[in-house]
Amino acid sequence: VLLQFLFSQVFSTMVFSFSQRKALSIIPHITGALSVIGSLSILYDILKDRSRKLHRPYYRILLGMSFFDVFASASLGMSTLPIPKGTEGVYGAMGTTRTCAAQGFFIQLMLVSPFYNLMLAWYYLLLGKNKPLSEEAIASKYEKYMHAFAMIPVLFAVMGLPLTLYNSADCECR
Repeated sequence: VLLQFLFSQVFSTMVFSFSQRKALSIIPHITGALSVIGSLSILYDILKDRSRKLHRPYYRILLGMSFFDVFASASLGMSTLPIPKGTEGVYGAMGTTRTCAAQGFFIQLMLVSPFYNLMLAWYYLLLGKNKPLSEEAIASKYEKYMHAFAMIPVLFAVMGLPLTLYNSADCECR
């Protein structure tokens, strides 16, 4: 949230030419699509061999991270499209306040991925530091807390909806 605030402050004080605004609108379509493809390929790789891979906490954590990454990447890839049509100075704005709120919600969900990344680091710490634990011990003692912790950003994303916190902000809705 702090980074989003700083980012919005920097961009709100900068004046971009039309071609720069156009580039800032179009480039996320490409990078977002590539990110969605990468996350979907990870999901596919895990799910195609789910009988073997989903028995391990590592793959379940990676599955959660990739699942939320798909939505975050897709919403970032939409770039300015969900911003309400007619918003001054925004190239490619075609949406409504509802599409903007939806994009903001899914961008907020993007925070689940770093939380899951932290859980992967914790998993490896438990697996190999000092008195290493087995995967079974990690799964039975810690994994449910890992997933619960990673879901904290979902709570904040949902709380932002009734408070109408998601609005147009330059290159995307947040």
